[in-house]
Formats: sequence, structure tokens, C-alpha cells
Amino acid sequence: MPSFKPLALAVMLLLAVSSTTAQMQDPCIATENKVNLLESRPQLAGGLEGRLSERFYRFENLRPGERISVDVQVRTNTSAAISMLMLWEIRPNQFTHITTEQQILLGGPHAFNFSWTHANLGENRPTTICFKIGLFSEARPAKADYTGSVSVDLLHDTGGGDAANRAERASSLGALSDTPVMVSGYLSSVSQGSDHVDFYAFTAALGRGKMLLAELSTQEGNIYDIALLDNTQFSLRYNQTGDRQKATIYLTNEDPGEKTYFLKVSNNGGVGGGGPYTINLSIKQVVSGTTTTTNTGQQTVVTHTSEQPTIPQETARAIVYGSVVGIAAAAVVATVLIRRRSQAVVAEEEWWSTET
Repeated sequence: MPSFKPLALAVMLLLAVSSTTAQMQDPCIATENKVNLLESRPQLAGGLEGRLSERFYRFENLRPGERISVDVQVRTNTSAAISMLMLWEIRPNQFTHITTEQQILLGGPHAFNFSWTHANLGENRPTTICFKIGLFSEARPAKADYTGSVSVDLLHDTGGGDAANRAERASSLGALSDTPVMVSGYLSSVSQGSDHVDFYAFTAALGRGKMLLAELSTQEGNIYDIALLDNTQFSLRYNQTGDRQKATIYLTNEDPGEKTYFLKVSNNGGVGGGGPYTINLSIKQVVSGTTTTTNTGQQTVVTHTSEQPTIPQETARAIVYGSVVGIAAAAVVATVLIRRRSQAVVAEEEWWSTET
């Protein structure tokens, strides 16, 4: 019986060679227009002629927490189809589509903008962006001239760079004490980048009489989610900004020991919009009061928790002294009024007995 091993090996070798050849022929890989974003921000300029012409640019080393913007202006000498395409390298030498612009243009200049925000997807690695501009004219040869610029904006979260989208790689906020901590960050919309989740880690010791408070704020139109997780990534509290642009969560814990918590901010995969956010993270003093009600012979205890206001000792002392003085003054006034009323009643009774 003949062996198929040599045939299988030959097929695998052929597939490997074909795959390598296809990658080498990919214009996003083979193009000579390569730019290292760590070194330069080039100006784009060139011309396209004929019935079909295109040019590719490869922008390397876009780091997490950075947004690349490509601004292009195009002029044509006749009516022609202009196509522009931006791609993102999701794996080494494997690109996926980000956005496309296709229009029939005449004259100009016609302006276009393309942008993409790179996220820390756990590995905190830079990526590569591929940009293509093309000309197509079926009726007759055409000519298109284009100019453009490339810029990179820093959209860093607290801690530097971009906060990871996984709790295991969360940005550390350290130990939370009585001093509030302000966290600032940025999420991208579904069409503007891959930064849809940020994780932060911190430790806090609560115990009786203390409450952990997290207040999230974002810009109008965004719907952001905020969640507080324990060290096993179990969700303890959750809230959403909705139309208020704000969301608050709080947590109490009778155990006074220091514990690790994760703070998660997200925008539902980019559907909730994009833009900056801030989180005010603090530990507040609280007081608890109990009221007892009776229902069908059973006793129900309801506990109300409220934030304990923090005021200077001098102010508190003045309030106490003022309250004591006020109560004493009220007591004196009440005593005087009672005595006067008693004297009036006695005088009235004496006058009545005299008349009778």
C-alpha cells in the first residue's frame, strides 16, 4: 500500500510557501513607504495617474494610549473615483479593516480625516497602521494630486500609557487612604479605536464606620459603565452613567483588613461613545442609625447609613457651644414666660374673688 506521507509533506510545504509569498505580496508589508512614528511625523505628498493607481503607507510603532490622525487633501483634473483605506495590524503581518472612504471627486481640494486609537490589550505592545490612497477612472486616464499630514496624540490614562483591558494587567493606584484619588482616562468609540475597557487596581482598609465611594463622570452623549470587583474579579457594585453623565457606586465592609479591589470602566465595546472620563475615589466616614417598627408581632430593624460630614474641630466646638447657649437661653425665656403667666392667673383669680 503506497504511503501518503511524502504527498502530505509536499502539500504542507506548498501551502507554507504560498502563505509566505502572499504575505510578501501584501502591499501593507511590501511597501517602501514605511514610517517609524517614534522618530518622525512625515508630510504626505504624491500623485496618482492613469486608470488605476494606488499607494500604500505603513506607520509603525503606534503605542497603547496614542491616537494617530491622517489628514489628506485631494485634487483631481477630471471626474474620478478616489478610495482611501485604513487598516490595523491585529497580528504580525495580518491586517484588518478599520475604515474606508470612496467618493467620485472633481477638482478640489477635498479634505478627509482618518484616526485610530491603539489600546493596551494586555501585552502593552505597539502596533502598525496601514493607509492606502487609490485612483480609478474607467472612462479615460485621470490624475490626482494629494497632500497630507500625520500626527499622534497622547491619550494616556492615570499611571501612564493606556490602562489594560484585563484585571491581571490593571494599572496600580496603590493604597487608598483618607486622601481622595482622582483617576483620569480615555475610551474610544467603536469606529475610532480599540480602547473600550480600562482596569485599575488598588488596596483599601474599610471596617466599621467607613465607606468606599467611586464617582464616574464623562462627557455628554457617552454611556460609560463602572464596576467594582474583589480580588477574585467578582463584581461587587455596578452602575451606568446613562443620560446623567455621572454614576456613583459605594461599598461598606465590616472587616477592617486591607483588601485588593479592581475598578473597571467600559463603554460596551465602543457603542457607548468615546472620550475622556474622571473617577473620584475616596473613603468616607459614615454613621448608622436604627429604627424599630412592629409588623404582625414581629420586630423589624431598619438601618439607615449616611455620610458623616467632616468639619474642622474649631467649627464643631463652636457649633456645640452655640447649641448649648441657645438651649439655655430658650429655657430661661420659657421660665420667665411661665412665671408671668402664673402671676397673671393669680391676679385674675384675686380680682374675681373680690368682685364676687
